[in-house]
Amino acid sequence: MAIGGGKAIEAVIQIPDIDALADDELDEVAHMRDGRWSTQTKALQERFGTIKVDLNSGWASTWRLWSCPCCRREKSQIARMSPGGVLLCRLEFHHDHIGDLAKRIFRERNPRSEERDTNIQVSRAKDAVMPLVERFEPTLICIDCNLAEGRAKLELASEIDANFTFTPSEIASFITVADNRTHEIDVDRARAAWLSARTEFADRIDFATRMAQRIAGGRHRREVAPGQRLLGPIQDRDIIYRLFTAAVPPGYQHRLGMRIEARSVSNDSAGQSPKPKRKAIVRPPTDSEFAAVEAAQGETKTWVQAGPDWLCPCCNRSKREICRKSNRGRWTARIHRVVDYVPEDVEESLARRCFDATSQIIIGSRQTALICQDCRNVSAELQRRRAGLSEQSLMLDDLRELVGGATPHAQHEIDFERATTIAIANAALIEAITDFYEHRARAFEAIADLKYLMEAMNCSASKARDIIGYEIAKAKGWELHEGDDHAEWLLAEGQRLRAIDEARD
Repeated sequence: MAIGGGKAIEAVIQIPDIDALADDELDEVAHMRDGRWSTQTKALQERFGTIKVDLNSGWASTWRLWSCPCCRREKSQIARMSPGGVLLCRLEFHHDHIGDLAKRIFRERNPRSEERDTNIQVSRAKDAVMPLVERFEPTLICIDCNLAEGRAKLELASEIDANFTFTPSEIASFITVADNRTHEIDVDRARAAWLSARTEFADRIDFATRMAQRIAGGRHRREVAPGQRLLGPIQDRDIIYRLFTAAVPPGYQHRLGMRIEARSVSNDSAGQSPKPKRKAIVRPPTDSEFAAVEAAQGETKTWVQAGPDWLCPCCNRSKREICRKSNRGRWTARIHRVVDYVPEDVEESLARRCFDATSQIIIGSRQTALICQDCRNVSAELQRRRAGLSEQSLMLDDLRELVGGATPHAQHEIDFERATTIAIANAALIEAITDFYEHRARAFEAIADLKYLMEAMNCSASKARDIIGYEIAKAKGWELHEGDDHAEWLLAEGQRLRAIDEARD
């Protein structure tokens, strides 16, 4: 074949329209993946008698005969029905939280410097130490092994260090496995696994602390090479990609993988309640009683912000319907402000955030919501009942599912065992929230660096951006133009997130 740029392969390139492909055609294109379109998923739906599927990116990114490294079950043995009648096809990334602790230790002892080479060296040293601190590599495991690990830590919350994570082999040691159902756990075996690992766990934290202090003291310095990184031998894939890029239509976005994932995942579990609640018979407040409640709450900021037509976004009750009698026989009604998180949906941001994310869920922004006292009390009561859970353990969608058919003028009837299961399953979401705030901090830090370089160093905006891009590229081992692009994106993210904060205020 003559090499004549993109035209040399133009005749053999046919870029599929992923959205237009039939399921069986997509099955051929992505034959080593698994999604809601696959023959296996359709067979599972038929087997369990449902059309509703909750299938996440972990499941979609693996082949159909994948097996869990903890329980050894294959996908057909892992899939199971939720209480809401949805087929659950979920795999979760399990990572060692001691790594998150080590990163915090490094940040505390090595704050950002005005010397960019120092910042690069600290970042490289931190990344080099992580494999020596973590007890296991990030591992994809089934939803039930992930739930079992969370339940074990919850049962032993008063005994286990909050930063401890059971390894896949340790999880295997305390679970009882059956097909298409959740695991039973042996708390005594889980405790034994913790006690066996406790000394080594403490030693690794000590190692991370000492290394962070050594780096802060100027030891282990390694001179940063100027300019671009060296390129290795040319690879066939580099040539093919170059020819492909030249052959595709102008403006074509290379996002086939993301389009396939969008076709693959499904979230039919959202807002699914297993059964409607039986409504209790209660007396509504009279006009004068409701007027007294409004007068008492009239100066409360959240009550005023809610407005007269407000409905609770979780239970869908009005201001009047959330009024109920307290244990002392007094009418009460309160509205609380909570934070909810919105998944990232911008393709470039999703791709770039994966560099630093610990969770497979990527959060793009946060927003506030006003919910009633009874919905807010679900989270508070869950934390009271089960140590180790937090306010973020239940999202608004979870509350909607738990509340179901809410009764006006009465407290919600909640299945707290189910609430606990949902909260444990949200571990990846809690990690995603932490990732979001770290991303937010990095974006704001980039804006602060830009301002410093422009004001204190008398740099132009473009020159300051180039300096920030250089630092990113050298720390991550990227080409300089890749660092520039990342810096441009990170600064734009800082401006976007700051605008969201200002709008909230």
